[in-house]
Amino acid sequence: MSSLVGELPDGWTEVRLEEICELKAGSSTPADSGGPVAVMKPRNIADDRFTGIPDGIGEEAAAKLPSYRLMAGDVVCVRTGGIGKHALVTAEQEGWVIGTGIIRLRPGPSVDPSYLSHYLSHPSVRNWFARNGTGTAVPNISTRALGALPVALAPLPVQRSIGKTLGALNEKIAAHERICQTTAELRDTILPLLMSGIPVAQGPGGSGG
Repeated sequence: MSSLVGELPDGWTEVRLEEICELKAGSSTPADSGGPVAVMKPRNIADDRFTGIPDGIGEEAAAKLPSYRLMAGDVVCVRTGGIGKHALVTAEQEGWVIGTGIIRLRPGPSVDPSYLSHYLSHPSVRNWFARNGTGTAVPNISTRALGALPVALAPLPVQRSIGKTLGALNEKIAAHERICQTTAELRDTILPLLMSGIPVAQGPGGSGG
């Protein structure tokens, strides 16, 4: 069977995203008040995961937006600006509010959330976003357009296996990135010391004194 991402194995099907997920566009929220309830915005999503410090709103304002809160297992997509960027919601983001630049996908029982999140990273799906976005200066995609995205759906056990495998690789990537960041910070700390002539202890493998 032919699909957006190529020929599918036996037992796979292709469906529209709206058939397997509830789609919800984000809400406008008050200006950042430093409140305790985090607001998910496009700048908080990069490299298929969450980043940066989110804005916050007060409990009273958040209480008026119960249908815009996040649950673990949701997938959030950027709809204004960097369309195609997305991330899988974990327990850490549970209860956050989705802002106007976000579309929340709430997977139904036929799709594994991790599989869906990784599917959105497929090169053919990224090309689909590029083709189906509107606007030039600031690309955007509507909830209706996103709902028409073709999704290659494997049997659930296969979905879970794929999600687990790719998730483990993502964890390794994140661990290596943390090591690189820590090493770069160490370098930036000792560079001025070395340049000033202050002795610095040799690390493992150094010649020592």
